[in-house]
Amino acid sequence: MLEAPDILSTSQDQETDNPNTALTVLYDSHPYTAYAEDLEFMWRWTIYRDHALVQEGCSLTLDASKHSIKHVMAFFNMKSPNSQIEEAL
Repeated sequence: MLEAPDILSTSQDQETDNPNTALTVLYDSHPYTAYAEDLEFMWRWTIYRDHALVQEGCSLTLDASKHSIKHVMAFFNMKSPNSQIEEAL
């Protein structure tokens, strides 16, 4: 099972050879956390619930990633009400 990355090490991953592993935290409200990673040709976004991967995707821009995450979080909000989700995005 994939686990959420450690938020403290997201600015630069010192243990890898790739200097472009910076993650942007787009959403962080228990139990969900969403990240975006700039791959230089697209943005990869991931959503974790309780540190377990529940959804991932890619977008051409950071704004498109934010829109996608907002859409997925709205779906998750319908399944389990959490009024903080809409406010955080």
